[in-house]
Amino acid sequence: MTESISFEKLLKKYDDAGTSADIAYAVLRHSIIHGDLATGSRLRADALATQLGMSRTPIREALRKLEVEEHIVVGPRNILVVQKLSEGELVETYYIREALEGMAARLAAENITQFELSNLRHIVASMTEANEKNGLNTLRDLTGEFQIVIFGASRNQRLMRMLMELQDRIRRFQTSTIFLDGRPAEVLEEFQNLLMAIENRDPDMAEQCARQHRRRTLELRIMMHRNNSRSRES
Repeated sequence: MTESISFEKLLKKYDDAGTSADIAYAVLRHSIIHGDLATGSRLRADALATQLGMSRTPIREALRKLEVEEHIVVGPRNILVVQKLSEGELVETYYIREALEGMAARLAAENITQFELSNLRHIVASMTEANEKNGLNTLRDLTGEFQIVIFGASRNQRLMRMLMELQDRIRRFQTSTIFLDGRPAEVLEEFQNLLMAIENRDPDMAEQCARQHRRRTLELRIMMHRNNSRSRES
């Protein structure tokens, strides 16, 4: 329920986002993507208007935009809710991510700068340290940073925007494969291999490494999704 969410800090963060509708959209989108508004949360325009200190008109405009972006959907009794992800939608999203991330890695191997390579090496070193200290939340954040560098190194702005949108869509589901037993070491090895392929300017190997990482993540995500579904049913 939105009644339990505090938006005060986010309102300050996005104070210069534009119109009241723009601010409301930025605040709500941030809350959804970062899991403050969990999947299935109900979004009522009147309650949100009170919490955000706005009239219902900009709130409705923001909700319409979020609905178009498929962050929220119409639920039972015509109440808007934060969208849940079915197994089919999960698979579709990850298939798209695998193809696009493979292409980004291929392009990065061809176009990456020495500065970006240095950044990737630094991130992998930080990942190694986080893994040794069992800093799983830090490790999760670093994997995202690593991928964003590769997206940028592709030198394809449209591809980067598509990948960032897909990353945001998945990020709002707070579970992560990084918390599974043995997965941190796997991820570290996968990223080390990807870094090596990019350092060697090997587009074929870079694409293969990126695709293998995403395929393995999907395999684990499906397992987690099914386990969660069984837990709710029991």
